[in-house]
Amino acid sequence: MNVVIVEDSLEDVLNLRALIDGMSGLHIVGVAHDLTQARLTIQEQQPDLVFLDIEIGMENSFDLIHELPESSHFIFTTVHTGYGAAAFDVNALDYIVKPITEERLLRALAKIRPGSNPGSTRVLVYRGGGERCSLALDTIAAIIADRDNSIVICGNKHYRDHRRFREWAELLQKNRFTQLDRSTLIRMDQVHSWQPYGAGLLLNFRHSIATLEIGRAASKRFEELQERALPPLDE
Repeated sequence: MNVVIVEDSLEDVLNLRALIDGMSGLHIVGVAHDLTQARLTIQEQQPDLVFLDIEIGMENSFDLIHELPESSHFIFTTVHTGYGAAAFDVNALDYIVKPITEERLLRALAKIRPGSNPGSTRVLVYRGGGERCSLALDTIAAIIADRDNSIVICGNKHYRDHRRFREWAELLQKNRFTQLDRSTLIRMDQVHSWQPYGAGLLLNFRHSIATLEIGRAASKRFEELQERALPPLDE
């Protein structure tokens, strides 16, 4: 997915670029620091996704909306909270208040996937020592058993959680997660690619540099599900 960033703050550009560069399937094809440059870059690159700061110097990026390619998604990024209603009136994919975090960015990107309902259900992950993280279920790629605890793969991070694996299996059974074996739950639609690895497979997830090694039994189940999902060949 080709991405253009329209932002006049170098610090915010670097932060967003660092997040995007760590996510597979996203490619930054242009950065613009004013609307004149933005128009030229967007016309040339025809991006799939545009990140728009709202106040660009003395200009307002709402003036750019009608010039975006019809197929482009756009996400507003701003320090201001007062433009939210106007953003969704022009069919923005999302509206993110800075500073942008990885988890918030993943929630926004999840909206591009057909059939997803991002941000609808959240779950607390207990990392120990009283620290808790609130994660949107649609941003979680996999749950792995880890003795009496579990490891949650979300974005580029692995979160250690106090729940047993079976608790996660019960919690997620109606949330598009698939159990591959006695210790692995994954979102099949989060898997971008896979390759042989030892006796099993190495899975790569969308919008993430995280990988997951699965064993022989889980690999067999995964490949069976992938075959079922393929459309029949025309005779």
